[in-house]
Amino acid sequence: MLRTLIVDDEFWMLEGLKKVIKRDCPQFTVTAAARDGAQALEWLERESFDLVITDIRMPKMDGLQLLQEMRALGKTIPVLIFSAYSDFDYAKQAIHYGAFDYILKPINRSEIRAALNRIETMLTAQGHQREALVAVTPEQPLQGKQVIEAMQKLIQSEYMHDLSIVAIADKLGYNSAYLSRLFKQESGVGFLQYLTEYRLNVAVQLMENKGFSITEIARQVGYADYKHFRKVFKQYKGTSPSEYIEK
Repeated sequence: MLRTLIVDDEFWMLEGLKKVIKRDCPQFTVTAAARDGAQALEWLERESFDLVITDIRMPKMDGLQLLQEMRALGKTIPVLIFSAYSDFDYAKQAIHYGAFDYILKPINRSEIRAALNRIETMLTAQGHQREALVAVTPEQPLQGKQVIEAMQKLIQSEYMHDLSIVAIADKLGYNSAYLSRLFKQESGVGFLQYLTEYRLNVAVQLMENKGFSITEIARQVGYADYKHFRKVFKQYKGTSPSEYIEK
């Protein structure tokens, strides 16, 4: 079961979503509900979730602020946004900050079902990478192979975001140049090559589902620019994304 947190300040909306998800998407289960972004963050600190579904406009902390806070805290789980048509530009901004997708109100059951099915496919493709990183402390520093495993786990859990060797070095408390050399030495490939190949392998799994557009797939695996994604995909796979899907 995929644990879901829903966030909306309207009681009828919360109850309606619970019923729709239970009836149409039994692979998801609503394990918590919040009335605003601040309350949602409290839930996220206490429990683990596979998905957050949130409205845009709410008191105290709105959906966009919630999304920004989640990403700042390193929480990379998918977020599905509900938005009134008047908030359309706001919803697009949420996509920029890493929301999985948005659905315009009034909400259509078939659209919810389709979005949740795509999210399930993405989570399956990711392999539910949830291993906790080994803590890096002065008393118990990571060594050799452990460092590489920690780096690989970070890549596997955060590949959909703007990720660099410098960012990973900061998280693990190492010099980026040292990590770059160590990664190549221990794994046989460079950091960027490993990251790119991992992203493209996830992209291929999403293509096999045929429920995503190529631009959606590009964004979900960390490429905001489709043209760049197409160039990298062709370089590594020998064919364009559209040609790969046709085959």
